[in-house]
Amino acid sequence: MPTGIEWPGGPTSSTMSVDVLPAGIPDIVAAHLPCNVNIQWTVPPPFNTIIGGSFQLRAYVESIGPGPEKQIGPTITVPVVFGQINYTSTIPVLANTLLGEGDIDPSTGQPVSGVYEIVAVLQQLNPGPTIVTGFAEDTLTMFRSP
Repeated sequence: MPTGIEWPGGPTSSTMSVDVLPAGIPDIVAAHLPCNVNIQWTVPPPFNTIIGGSFQLRAYVESIGPGPEKQIGPTITVPVVFGQINYTSTIPVLANTLLGEGDIDPSTGQPVSGVYEIVAVLQQLNPGPTIVTGFAEDTLTMFRSP
């Protein structure tokens, strides 16, 4: 599901999207295997020629029902490239990062649904955080166990 990026007084046509791969059909991932959070975003003119620094990307999950709410994968930094409009980056997620369907949440003792909302967060740094920020959410993804 595409979402936008806020630009100072700028256009609303800048987009950002996220998806989780490898995914099954429909959007089912084996919890015991690694996966990737793939993020795409655009930097519209004239911002593609006037901003510098880098983009910081993070991915978070929120469980549907009992389960974890946390950052998944590392924080990624992507350098700004003068004139570039389209960007993509991948956040690798290690196997067994999330509980799968029916696994027991150790903090509550309850079984989890294994269904998560995954959100990617973007912030421009130059060198510290700027007002350029955005997010995108994936459709719901189920992590199955085994």
